[in-house]
Amino acid sequence: MQTQLDYSDHEIRQAEVLERPAISERLKRLIDVTLASVVLGILSPLLLLAALAIRLTSKGPVLVGEQRVRRRLARGASPLIERVETFTMYRLRTTYETDDSEIVRLADKRLTRVGRWLQKISLDEIPELINVVRGDMSLVGPRPIPTYVLERNIAPEYERRFDTKPGVTGLWQVTRRHIGTIEEMAETDILYVQNRSLWLDLKILIVSPRAILWRSSIQHWIDQSSIKVRENLIYNLIKRVMDLVLASIGLVVLSPLLLLIAILIKLDSPGPAMFTQVRAGKRVLLASQKGPMLLTTNFKIYKFRTMHNDQKRNDALHKEWVQNWVDGKLNAGKSANEVVKPKRDPRVTRIGRILRATSLDELPQLINVVKGDMSLVGPRPVPVYEVESYEEWHYARLDATPGMTGYWQIKLRGRGTLDQMVELDLEYLKKRSIWSDLKIIFLTVPAVVIGRGAK
Repeated sequence: MQTQLDYSDHEIRQAEVLERPAISERLKRLIDVTLASVVLGILSPLLLLAALAIRLTSKGPVLVGEQRVRRRLARGASPLIERVETFTMYRLRTTYETDDSEIVRLADKRLTRVGRWLQKISLDEIPELINVVRGDMSLVGPRPIPTYVLERNIAPEYERRFDTKPGVTGLWQVTRRHIGTIEEMAETDILYVQNRSLWLDLKILIVSPRAILWRSSIQHWIDQSSIKVRENLIYNLIKRVMDLVLASIGLVVLSPLLLLIAILIKLDSPGPAMFTQVRAGKRVLLASQKGPMLLTTNFKIYKFRTMHNDQKRNDALHKEWVQNWVDGKLNAGKSANEVVKPKRDPRVTRIGRILRATSLDELPQLINVVKGDMSLVGPRPVPVYEVESYEEWHYARLDATPGMTGYWQIKLRGRGTLDQMVELDLEYLKKRSIWSDLKIIFLTVPAVVIGRGAK
């Protein structure tokens, strides 16, 4: 995908930052105040609704203030934090805590439900327009940095990004292709500082709405970019609505079948009809003392019980099988890449064999879809102990919500190697769309009917 705003190297003037003419600064200030005031007026009903939702769902103020860096006052050898001026940046509160200056966007468990949606559509940032009217910020410029970031060792050449007012949006927000490093962001901001003009500001403002829709799901910096796949807000919203509607309808329509299966399981062997297990969910970014890090979330998956009621023994045997699978010890037969599963697993009950062959044991996962733990389509959710055996590149498959079905189910039906599974999941990540999701759901039916690989 091409960037929303092309700014090629030959257009960049590699020169020292020059002071802009006073008339240009005044004109930009006039535009900032005018546009910010108009947008605040237009969005006031939406802001009022958001404020009401915040107050009704959690205790605390609607607005919170965060200390941010305004601009560099002087150059020198002293610590940067001593040479900058700061200001209080306003945001809508998105967490249960009043002080959310160190909350990681879209990934922290302290986020409220309302706050998570506000962040997804950047509505929590609208009060920054108040800072624009006050003169703390501009509509366009480098994003304001929290003051605690200055405690890190920032290279002197990157200090130039602080030579202009911070902005609500900027060149970095509309040109980045992926999750970037702080160095990449600083270099892009410096290009803006060197080349800023009213025309460039106008182009950035025009493409900013599209950049919000296509922005990366992880908003903070990590040492190395982890995935080149962008998140599409519209796709995610439609996908979630589709999941909720189809899963809810499925639970209602299939309720007689679900009840019948539960009764058969109880009659066939002692133990509960439902089986739960902790599975690895979508990978998220969390803050820690060592800095931002990517961690895997967990959730409890629901399935019909297909084994005899000895979960500790079953898990131990399955963990051993997974390790053998990862190590390639199960690859045999006509193809070295085809995994041979046991024809008759002694742990599986009589009714369990039928449920597994028809994938009916997976139907309770519709509950997980309604809850938001899973999607109808996505990488298959795996036990936590399987993730512990992953190589570094395998973790990229966890950058999407796990699904009931996916490329793995319709192409290999559980017969492939770990590397093949990851490759198919990454292929899905790069090509995912509502149309491809519907196609996978449609193709799952014949894959289940054939039943190849389901044991």
